[in-house]
Amino acid sequence: MEPFLPHIVIAEREFLIALDAEFLIKAALDCRITLLRPEQLDQWDGAALSGIDLCLLDVPLDATQITARIQRLIDARVPLLFTTVGGVDASGIEGFEVIPVAKKPYDGEAIMALIKGRLRPAPQPPEAMDQN
Repeated sequence: MEPFLPHIVIAEREFLIALDAEFLIKAALDCRITLLRPEQLDQWDGAALSGIDLCLLDVPLDATQITARIQRLIDARVPLLFTTVGGVDASGIEGFEVIPVAKKPYDGEAIMALIKGRLRPAPQPPEAMDQN
């Protein structure tokens, strides 16, 4: 049986920022990472979205531009972590305050604490579920 590797999607408008996030995550966590622009998530179907264990979603200064995208990801049960340069208050985005916000530039320890807190738990192996 292959070990579980969480799939983290970094949906970021700036490629160098996405690379920075990828580097920090890969240094601390064994996982699969997909880098893409936020609008590319709009083309992913439900099956593709269900394979995401965490999405770091870049939030523009006017967060109302992406509320439909956020809601679609929430409806698909994609765990989210918002990222921003500073245009979003640390208390979150109106209507989505329960989703934490990571400020850019990233602090390695701080972002990894947020990621580990938001990452979908690994599925239980079948033999572990049979014993319960």
